Amino acid sequence: MSGPLRRPRRLAPGALVGVAALSGPVREEDLAAGVATLESFGYRVRLASNVLSREPLLGLAGDDDARLAGYLALVSDPEVDAVLFARGGYGVTRLLGRLPEALLRETAKLHCGFSDLTALSAFLRERCGLLSIHGPMVAADLATALDPLTADWFPALLEARAPQRLEVPSADVLVPGRAEGPLVGGCLSLLAALAGTPWEYDFRGALLFIEEVGEEAYRVDRMLGTLLSSGRLDGLAGIMAGSMTRVTFGGVEDPERLRRLLLDRFAPLGVPVAIGLPFGHAGPNVPLPVGARAAWDGGTRTLVLEEEFLS
Repeated sequence: MSGPLRRPRRLAPGALVGVAALSGPVREEDLAAGVATLESFGYRVRLASNVLSREPLLGLAGDDDARLAGYLALVSDPEVDAVLFARGGYGVTRLLGRLPEALLRETAKLHCGFSDLTALSAFLRERCGLLSIHGPMVAADLATALDPLTADWFPALLEARAPQRLEVPSADVLVPGRAEGPLVGGCLSLLAALAGTPWEYDFRGALLFIEEVGEEAYRVDRMLGTLLSSGRLDGLAGIMAGSMTRVTFGGVEDPERLRRLLLDRFAPLGVPVAIGLPFGHAGPNVPLPVGARAAWDGGTRTLVLEEEFLS
């Protein structure tokens, strides 16, 4: 996306947030727990019409028409201040070709989600020129006891009162240096799946962030190979990896081996690389503003948000 991105409105205390379900089926007890968490932050909640549906073909939260209609009703509702998502899984990529770009640009609602919603964040940035948030989801992260870091950052970022600096002393710096650029990324499998589509990210000059869950290491290597060999990662400013949860070698987790794999793939790019940052499927899941400029300093192990991203 060339040119400035449009900034959604920040949330105020008592804001009405919609909960959409574009991906996998939602358990009622998880949804109730997540809604209670949102209410504890002072938000009011409106649920999409399909949020507890399940269709028989792929087991998604309703068929394509129902999932799309439930989401767009929240986008179109003038009372709804932001659209959050119940959970990830699979389903968003089936809908990208049907999303109304003009409506999404006009309403400019704040969106927050991750995992399968990586595809929607890419669509919003590249096709609609909108910033969004890679962050916790209602019937997933918010349905459990939040770690203190996520509990502090989640409402603070949505309300544009989060600190500008995130210090990560535990980060593992694979390639030292400082990198600056727009934050772009999400779940690695979705980034690879979008390659070659009209909705993929433009990574040029970006500070790439990735995370993954439940994959064999050879699949992770194949995803990275797709992005690298297609030239998608040429011109990156830097790379940050969050949690790589249950990424296994023959069914066994091996963090040191995974570290070597990531170093092998990323070091030839010649840009700063750090892993072990606090975002992704295994908490903490600190929200990140997709499309906003940020800087990573491998020396101080600090991520700095360099611009206002909500109006």
